[in-house]
Amino acid sequence: MELKLFGFIESVLDQLEEMRPMLEEVGNEIEGFFENLLLTTNKGYLNINTRVKSQKSLKEKIIRNQYYQKYDTKEALFEHVPDIIGIRLECRFIQDEADLYKFIKRSFSEKSEAYEDFFYSNTNEKILLSLSCKQPQEQKNGMKIYRIDGKYVDNGQSVNFELQIKSLVNIFWGEIEHKVIYKNYSYVIADKFYKDIMKSIKNSLTTIDQQLLLISNQFDQGDEKSYEKQEQQLEAILSKLIYDIFAKHMKETLGVLVDFKSSCEAIVRYVFRDALESSMHDYAQHLISGFEKVRGIEEQHIDFTQKIFFEGNIRYEDQHTKLIGEHIKEHINEEFQWNLFFRILFAIEPENNRGDFENFMHYYTKKIYDKLASNKLSTNFTIEETKEIIETLLAQFSNCFIKINSVELLYDNMADQAVKYIDSVIDALYKNVWTYEQWEKEKDIYTDLLEVKLLMMFNIDIDYNKALSLLDRIRATKSNIEIPKGMVKYVYRL
Repeated sequence: MELKLFGFIESVLDQLEEMRPMLEEVGNEIEGFFENLLLTTNKGYLNINTRVKSQKSLKEKIIRNQYYQKYDTKEALFEHVPDIIGIRLECRFIQDEADLYKFIKRSFSEKSEAYEDFFYSNTNEKILLSLSCKQPQEQKNGMKIYRIDGKYVDNGQSVNFELQIKSLVNIFWGEIEHKVIYKNYSYVIADKFYKDIMKSIKNSLTTIDQQLLLISNQFDQGDEKSYEKQEQQLEAILSKLIYDIFAKHMKETLGVLVDFKSSCEAIVRYVFRDALESSMHDYAQHLISGFEKVRGIEEQHIDFTQKIFFEGNIRYEDQHTKLIGEHIKEHINEEFQWNLFFRILFAIEPENNRGDFENFMHYYTKKIYDKLASNKLSTNFTIEETKEIIETLLAQFSNCFIKINSVELLYDNMADQAVKYIDSVIDALYKNVWTYEQWEKEKDIYTDLLEVKLLMMFNIDIDYNKALSLLDRIRATKSNIEIPKGMVKYVYRL
C-alpha cells in the first residue's frame, strides 16, 4: 500500500499543473517589470531568466524539506513554498551583484501595509520584495547568494516568487555544485573531498572573475567617446609603435637600450597633431594614416652613432625661437638625448632635416605663446605694451631654456609647467604693475622671478646673492608677489 505522503504529493503536483498557465503569466509580468526597471541602470545587468517550478523539482523539495509534515493542505503548502516562480537576474561580475541589489532596494521604497517587511516600487504595487533580511545570504555550503523572497499580489491572491541575483561565474559554479553535490544522492565515501574540491573551484572562479573585471574596466575606459580619451588611445598606440621600431635600431647600432618613451610621446603629439585634434568621424582614417606614416621607418637604416646634418641655414620666425633653436643645433651632435629626439623626429617627418627643424621650432614656441594668459595684461597696458612685456618674458624663458639644457622641456608636461610659471608671473604683474613706466623700472624683478621658478623646476641651484637680491627688491616695492617656497632655502645658506 502506498505511503500517505505520496498521495499528498500527487495532489500537490496536480494542483501545480492546474496553476501553471497562471504562474507562467505571473512570471512573465514580473520578468517584464524587472526588465524595464533595469533598463535605467548600468550595473552590469545582462539578462533575466524566469522559470515556474517543475513537478520533479517540487516533489524533491517536499520530501527533502518534509513539507508533508509541516502543512496539512496543498493550499497551505503553496502559500509557504518561497520559489514556486524563480526569477534570476544575471550580471557580469560578482561586484555587479551588490550594485544590482542596492539599485533594486532603492527602487522598492514603498512599505506594504498588508505584508510585514515587504516593499514595492511606486511603478507597480503588485510586486513586493522582502528587503529586511541581510544580503547576501549564506547557503548551507558556506557560499553567499543574493536571494530575496517576493510576492505577486493581485485581487487579494498572492503568489510567491524568489528573486536571485547572480554573476556569470556564480551561475556556472552554482549549476555544477547543484548537480554534483546538492542533488547527488549517491553514497560517496569521499563526499568531503568532493566538497572541498568544489570550494577550491569556487575560489578559483572568483579569482577569474576579478581578473575579467580588471580587463572589462580597461576596455570600458577604452570605450570612452570623449575626444580626450580618443587622443590618449591614439597617442599610446603610436608612441608604442615608434618606440619599438627605434629601440630595435638602437640595440643594433649601440648594443644598449636607453629609455626614450617620453621623447616618443612628445614627438607623437607633434607629428600627429592633426590626427589627435580630429573629430570622431575622422578618427579611424587618421589612425590608419598614422600607421602609414611610420610603416616604412623599420626598413630604413638608422645609425645612432652618426651626426645629424642640416641642409643650409635655418630660418627662425622670431628672436626667442632663434635662441632656443640655435642652442639645440649647437648641442644636437654633442648630447645624446638631443640627438635621439631629433633623429626620431626627422625619420618620421616628410621634409629634409632643415625644414623639419624649422617647422618643429615654430610649433614649439607658438604652443608656448598661445597658452599664455596674455589677455589679462590688456587691462593695464596697451596692445603694443602688452606685446612688449610678453616678448620680454618669452626671451627670459628662452634664456632659461639654454641654462637648463634639457630635452625634457620639449615634453608636454614640462612645457605646460613652464607656461604655468610664466602665467604666474603675468598674474603678479597684473596685480602689482599699473603703468608701463612702472614695468620699465621693475621688470627685472619679474624676469628674475621667472628664472628662479624655471630653474627650480629642474632642481638647478640658484645663486645665493641673486636670491637675496630678488627678495630685497620685492620688499622694496611692497608688491604682493608670492615667493616660491623653495627659494627661501637658498637665502638661509648665506
